[in-house]
Amino acid sequence: MGRYQRGHVFEQHRAFHVRYYTTEVIDGQPKRVQRSERLCSKDNKHHSTKCKPVQQLAAGVMERVNANAGTLAEADTKIADFWTTVYLPHIERNTKASTIHGYKKIWEGHLSSAFAGLNLTDYRTHHATRFLTALADRGLGVRTIAHIRSLASGMFRHALRLNRIQINPWRDAGSLTAAKKPEETQAYTLEQAEAISNALTNCPPAQLVFCLAAFMGLRPGEISALKWEDIDSDWIHIRRSAWRGIVGTTKTHESVASVPLIEPVKSMLVTWRQAYAGQWLFPSNRADRPLNISQYAQRVIAPVLKKKGIQWHGLYAGRRSAATLLVQLTGNAVAAQYILRHKNLATTTAFYVKPVQTAGVEGMKLVEVELASRKALAEANGK
Repeated sequence: MGRYQRGHVFEQHRAFHVRYYTTEVIDGQPKRVQRSERLCSKDNKHHSTKCKPVQQLAAGVMERVNANAGTLAEADTKIADFWTTVYLPHIERNTKASTIHGYKKIWEGHLSSAFAGLNLTDYRTHHATRFLTALADRGLGVRTIAHIRSLASGMFRHALRLNRIQINPWRDAGSLTAAKKPEETQAYTLEQAEAISNALTNCPPAQLVFCLAAFMGLRPGEISALKWEDIDSDWIHIRRSAWRGIVGTTKTHESVASVPLIEPVKSMLVTWRQAYAGQWLFPSNRADRPLNISQYAQRVIAPVLKKKGIQWHGLYAGRRSAATLLVQLTGNAVAAQYILRHKNLATTTAFYVKPVQTAGVEGMKLVEVELASRKALAEANGK
């Protein structure tokens, strides 16, 4: 069996190439020959054989070469080696920085030890089931286990597509112990949101950050990536997102949209622009990067509220409060779906709109009035 190749990247005639070996039929006999493939021209972005963009192009070529050559069907490949040499480079080329960061944490915290010393083709469904059951027995929650399972299954699915294995053992795997249910997510009431906004009056950028989440429904990454050019007198145009200062695309295609601008956020923006009118609404210490909003909230907003005895549940609780308030005032979940920019209404109603007691009480009063107007029920009550 052939071995997995990483290829050799070299520069020639102001272009980068990758060299590898492949098996070709020559004069009716299979022979091992050396071949190379051009990757790209040399420029500011692709400036050396070691730079990340060139290495990513080379990794993509070698993934195809290895798959086509059939060298990926080796029975003795360690799962850990497959992660390091194949799957991790694959997700680094195709996934957002925040997702890659999460995947690496899952691998280091859970999967690396679980897969230690095991081969791809030896791993079976009962191994995965035993592992998932152990996670549940340790008290891990439903969502945490789901994330771990998703990464492991995705890696084996990739191996299946590359002909490394014949079946994905994670497809039918599941915990034999019921996992711990997730804690209920929080959403601020209108009164709580108002109290938080008032508590941040002396820190205009913090107040604006919170109100963009609680009244406009923006995600922390979308707030971080806002530029002044994205805002006009009536709209905020969501065009990008940022994670830890790294600017990229939005979470979903549907997230790229415009949200109608309302008071008091509109006035806050005017005031903040008078104080700071650079490229980013919220700049970091580096002029070319936006502020890490999630970190900023923990560093600035949370301590202010703690001093004043106000509970802080994070910026996503503000996004959920925006959804809940919209449904409470309009009676229409589609309004919340539009502002939060979800593809499916089910996502909005299941994870963002929270039950409100006052809405339930008002609804029951309406039911009472309706029942009182029904002739049959009124007569039955009279008897």
